[in-house]
Amino acid sequence: MAGNKYKEKVSDDSLINLIETGIQNSTGEWLNSSDMTRERQRSTYEFAGIAADHLAPQGVSSIVDTSTTETVEAYTSILSDLFLNNGKLARFVPYDNSPGSFKSARDASMITNYAIFKQNNGWELIQTWIKSALLWKNGIIRWDYVEGYDYEFEEYEKISQGQLDILLAEEGVEIIGNLNYENELGELNMETGQQDAELVYVDVRIRRKNDNSRVKIENIPPESFRISRDAKSIDDASFVGIQTILTRSEIRKMWPDVADNIGEDEWDELGDDTTWDGNGSYAEDIAARKLVTGQSYLQGRMADDITALEANREVTITECWINVDRDGDGVAELKHFIIAGDTVLYEKDIDMIPIACLSPIDIPYEFYGLSIADFTRSSTLASTAILRGFVENTYLTNYSPKLADPNVVDFSALQNMRPKQIIPTNGNPNGAVSSLPPEAISSGTVPLLSHLQTIKEQATGMSKAAQGLNDSLYVSGNSESKVAAVKSASQKRIQHIARRFAETGMKRLCTGVYKTMRKCLKTHSKFSYQGVFAEIDIMSLPSRMDVEVFLDIGENSNSNMIKKFEMVGSQILPALNSQGQGVVIRPEAPAILATKLIESMGIDSNDYLEDYTTDEFKQKAMETVKQQTEKAQKDGALLQRKAEADASLAEANVTFTNAQSKNTVDDNTKQLAISIDKHFQEWAEIDIKARKEGIEPPMRPDFNQITTLARAMIAGEA
Repeated sequence: MAGNKYKEKVSDDSLINLIETGIQNSTGEWLNSSDMTRERQRSTYEFAGIAADHLAPQGVSSIVDTSTTETVEAYTSILSDLFLNNGKLARFVPYDNSPGSFKSARDASMITNYAIFKQNNGWELIQTWIKSALLWKNGIIRWDYVEGYDYEFEEYEKISQGQLDILLAEEGVEIIGNLNYENELGELNMETGQQDAELVYVDVRIRRKNDNSRVKIENIPPESFRISRDAKSIDDASFVGIQTILTRSEIRKMWPDVADNIGEDEWDELGDDTTWDGNGSYAEDIAARKLVTGQSYLQGRMADDITALEANREVTITECWINVDRDGDGVAELKHFIIAGDTVLYEKDIDMIPIACLSPIDIPYEFYGLSIADFTRSSTLASTAILRGFVENTYLTNYSPKLADPNVVDFSALQNMRPKQIIPTNGNPNGAVSSLPPEAISSGTVPLLSHLQTIKEQATGMSKAAQGLNDSLYVSGNSESKVAAVKSASQKRIQHIARRFAETGMKRLCTGVYKTMRKCLKTHSKFSYQGVFAEIDIMSLPSRMDVEVFLDIGENSNSNMIKKFEMVGSQILPALNSQGQGVVIRPEAPAILATKLIESMGIDSNDYLEDYTTDEFKQKAMETVKQQTEKAQKDGALLQRKAEADASLAEANVTFTNAQSKNTVDDNTKQLAISIDKHFQEWAEIDIKARKEGIEPPMRPDFNQITTLARAMIAGEA
């Protein structure tokens, strides 16, 4: 026991002090100082184009450049389209390649998307979450399971006992009031000849209880969120909190057991409203939003502590998540607390802080990052100054100041000039009035504005090409591939921010909503999502599954995966089969490929394919592959035999052709020999006849010369 003397259970008083210290460290002069709040105020004024605070006009013009508005709205629209265009945010990853795991993943995805987009207004919530991050550095969202019920009443003048029993057997049905019954004659019994008496209930009133419990998702305003100043993320923060306002009535409804133990004096000591400053005005963040929406910057409290009814008086509630040792075992556990003043209203063990954060531009090792408004601020301020110079120069040109002699000209007439007005003078007015012309605008002003536009596009990545507004891309000479390359390069920044959102806050939200539903919902839950009605046993789903945010960009996007699967199915596998290498293909490979291809299209593969993980399917697949392999081998053998036969035939043809050529040569040789022999015979006869007659025989031509002459004649040379 000696080793346990250093282990100390944290008491309520120590807990309150710990939470107050966490609040002070997270909302002191560093995080919630005028610097952080003023940064958000500046972004709000720049986004709304309000000439206030650092944008206050110095002259007659109050125009504000719209760079911040354009960029933030462009990012919001593009990111909202990427994340929210199909109402599917969560996509859980199957734990293996079996159809059952694909079905579990689809069911988990369906119920999570149902909770986000159907049970909550997911489009509006996530769009606001995204815009908050783009505008105010970090966007904060939370989720929690809330129990809720509504009631339907039904009345029956008369109802039989059997029918009433059927109604009461339904879940959530109960009787309201007392049951009154009477005996009523039924139908005539043909065997006994008497009418049987039947017990019926009259004036029955029942109440049907409908369970509307759900996972509630809500955005947290930046002025309400608290996190320790040394935090790098939500999980490693020593203190995470949210400060809100509840009335005393709401506290009594939500925590009746604790509220009953709070004394009258203790109620008066509970926290004040932190959304107001000491002068009865809104806090600075709220005041900026009120101002840009046309509401009063200074607005008195609607329910003052003195004039408000006791039940309606407001109390500051601090909801926080900290690691603390409440059981004295020496190990600090993650706890969820809700306190009001020095009173602990709620305490619970948790395994995850139900808060997610989005930050468009991260600063390494810091929780707070930079906003898109921070990147456009320099452009907004510079362009605003230049535009105001333009406007004021034009104003001074049209309404230039006057120099006038008060002894000659009536000042009031010069200040309020009207058409055909007669200005009284005292003496000669020539020279008594003269204008002060404004200075000419520098010739470099317009190029400077264009340069600032280029700098803004480079800083934010939101170029005209990314928005499809650059007409010069489509001039003659720019091919479609070149235009696509320019757009792709300009959208890299957008894709990076989208992927950052997906891998951080969005993934945490989907994971948290799924875990909360699996932990708190009933065993069987009914869901209707995108026209599909299903009843799912949520406890049959895996407790842990990896989740991917439904974002169709990057190498593993649906479109790219479909192309890859099609290439495998249309080229690689058929090539292996055609070459007799089908033995290297797994028996279930075609089914796996088809499953992944169908799932990549967002379609349930179980509607079309059998379960290829069963032994029966594997046996059939092995037999099919074996048959295909044997067929491929037979086809290969036939092709080989055909090739050998074709080669033998070709060789025989060559031999036959050579024999024919030899016979032709022999025949030609014989014919030539006969011709030569006949030639000599004929010339011998001529020589003999000439000698008999005593005539000189003619010169016998040379046979080679005759042959050469014949060839020349055939060739057309003679």
